Amino acid sequence: MPDLYANFDFRLLDDRDFREDSVREELITPLLRALGYTAAGPDRIIRSRPLEHPFVQIGTKRHGINIIPDYLLQIGGENAWILDAKAPHEVIDTGGNVEQAYSYAIHRDVRVPLYALCNGHEIVIFELTKLTPVFRAPLNELSDQDTWNHLLFYVGTQSAMPHGLPLGFRLDYGLHVAKTGIHQSEREVIYMFESLPIGFVAKVADDLYAATGIYGEDGLEFMITFDFTPETYHGFLAALPDDLASRVRSGLSHQPYQVAFDQNANPAMGVAAKLGDATHTNTNESYRPFIAVEFFRAA
Repeated sequence: MPDLYANFDFRLLDDRDFREDSVREELITPLLRALGYTAAGPDRIIRSRPLEHPFVQIGTKRHGINIIPDYLLQIGGENAWILDAKAPHEVIDTGGNVEQAYSYAIHRDVRVPLYALCNGHEIVIFELTKLTPVFRAPLNELSDQDTWNHLLFYVGTQSAMPHGLPLGFRLDYGLHVAKTGIHQSEREVIYMFESLPIGFVAKVADDLYAATGIYGEDGLEFMITFDFTPETYHGFLAALPDDLASRVRSGLSHQPYQVAFDQNANPAMGVAAKLGDATHTNTNESYRPFIAVEFFRAA
């Protein structure tokens, strides 16, 4: 792996005149070329593509997208990831910059599984399905072969990562809301789901139940999880038809303490819930449950 920045003095990043445009020209342009991207062809760099409708829908509210990332990268002619350049002083691993990049990546006109930010000091890459970065490295360490190979795995033109969102992809809705940053200023907001198909319910512990369903919004289907207490569990049963309520009551009274509903006949119910504070991560993804306040019969 050649040293892309052998002739670049990284002390320039401390110069107040070295801004975002300099990051693009001096650091990102050679990086994208080394990764295999060009201005034309199937592995293509598309610069600053605007959105026809610059917002994503979150519940009943539109969340404005205030940035146009500098690069949309295609692999084999399909959208693969986005990269947004930031000035050296900008934070690129948490906060508004990351939230806006996520909102662009998930937009119906883009829909890529990866989004990245670079401020000259480092490059940080996120997956839609994870809360924290899946890759980050200082640019002056990309000459290390292991680090470079790791970067190639995610965003090289021969990347082992899937490109675009696969058919049937369902992001966790709680994680989706958390990644937009909306919940930060509206932590006590009650989300109303008027008629939500429930696919699965389980007794997780003596004082904790969980149910999952599928929620459609903004042209996407999301998985959604609700945690709830034994007190709220009675409302869950009351929101079900009598025969299904009996089945759930019986199924959660013994091992394995779970009930899966027929995929073609999932019962629908209304749910009032708040977004929880805890994000859980397993091998494949992260998810953030909602805390159900009330269940009710679907309208």
